[in-house]
Amino acid sequence: MSEFKLEKFPDGQFICKSGDPATHLYFLQEGEVELVSATGQAFGVIPQGQSFGEAAILRGGIRGASIRAKGDVVCQVIANDQAAELLSSYSPLLVVIMEALLLQQAMNNAIKHA
Repeated sequence: MSEFKLEKFPDGQFICKSGDPATHLYFLQEGEVELVSATGQAFGVIPQGQSFGEAAILRGGIRGASIRAKGDVVCQVIANDQAAELLSSYSPLLVVIMEALLLQQAMNNAIKHA
């Protein structure tokens, strides 16, 4: 994954906001991020070595939560078209399966917050 760009985010910076179009997938290289509700409350932490922004794999995906840097953060950033191309290189069926799983997750999240 060395061909993907690195981005740095200072402590407290929002990387993405709930409701925004999902255009990038992120892999945490350094630091951790918080999931933040619409009311501004942190409700979870994603540690170094994990990813977030998987909705970028969906065509027309929308961010389900805001993400804020907790300390200084460095992420490897993959554009949605790059992510789809990467998945397709393994198997076109993998893209369909991932889209179905992410859509199901988004629907479950919407039901929980309704």
